[in-house]
Amino acid sequence: MRKAASLPEFHGPAIYLDGGKRVTTHSMLATMKRCANQTRYKYAERLKARFATKRDKPLRRGTWFHALLQEYYAGRSWQAAHKLYCDQYFELFDEEKEALGDLPTELLLMMRSYLWHYGANKSDPYHGTETIATELTLECPWPDSPDGTDIYRCRVDRLYRDEWGLWIEDHKTNRTLPSQMFRMLDAASPLYIWCARENGHAVNGFVWNYIRAKTPSLPKLAYEGTKRERLSTAAIDTDYPTMVRGLRELGQNPADHKDLLRPLFNQRFKYGEVQTSTFFRRDTLEKNDGMIARAVAAAMRTRDHMHGYEWSDPDSVERTNDYRCENMCSYANLCATELAGGDGATLRKRMFRVGDPLDYYYDQANPEIQDS
Repeated sequence: MRKAASLPEFHGPAIYLDGGKRVTTHSMLATMKRCANQTRYKYAERLKARFATKRDKPLRRGTWFHALLQEYYAGRSWQAAHKLYCDQYFELFDEEKEALGDLPTELLLMMRSYLWHYGANKSDPYHGTETIATELTLECPWPDSPDGTDIYRCRVDRLYRDEWGLWIEDHKTNRTLPSQMFRMLDAASPLYIWCARENGHAVNGFVWNYIRAKTPSLPKLAYEGTKRERLSTAAIDTDYPTMVRGLRELGQNPADHKDLLRPLFNQRFKYGEVQTSTFFRRDTLEKNDGMIARAVAAAMRTRDHMHGYEWSDPDSVERTNDYRCENMCSYANLCATELAGGDGATLRKRMFRVGDPLDYYYDQANPEIQDS
């Protein structure tokens, strides 16, 4: 796959071209539905943040954990991938590391908890599944592009086979574990299924591999440093491996706290049984042909709106203002500055650089935390 050709700042009927083909991804569609002005910054102008900020942490953490899972399910060393990301993290400025928090430790503990939860120390950690591919890039022409010049592109986290057939698995790090309604209305999963089938992969459905983006809490002592010192009885949001490690760090014998450990141990994943963990969950959903067709039709409308948008008049591009601006959008300060008529040019030079927004499709072997 070739890198995208160099395009002018604003380029009419296609916001992104690759080898003469107009490319659309789910991230592009989601960004356009979220905020047209964010789409302008990210895809039309191709701005990338030079420095990490606190609002970047969810994306950086998700990208990092994706890489660990990719290596694990591909049968390679996830520890080597973790070291690569740690090396890149330690090259960041101190202010960036402070904004992102201790990601090396946080991600290491999350991965160890994940592996324990799904039984990596058992004889069959994959529960009879066969990984066909990880980080698989797929693309296909839209139904209204018979010449194949208008394409949809996606990347599948994991394609695997079990006794029931072929499945797409998507790793998701979320602050909370989403509901069934969210999965029913999700726009990405039917597009991924459609694209996979167009490429000859007869997938049955979609699997969400949820990882709660919170490090399990460690136990604490009550009245620490006094004669009344004991293990605190306050409620704690944790999992079994973290609780065992925490008890040992406090000088406690885990065998003396079976009443606390037993319920946590019973949350471990058991194939075919109800899942009770508050940190990990796998949900499977099959989507019928009608649902997929409706999702594709809706995506095509957003696609046309995005590629045909008049980006050449920045002042008239719509902004969507909600809580996600300040907490999740890398362009929030620039957007506010330009809206107020401030010096956006200087802020652009100081805070952003120009780069390919889809460059993560081209280098799968060498992930860069800076460009996640």
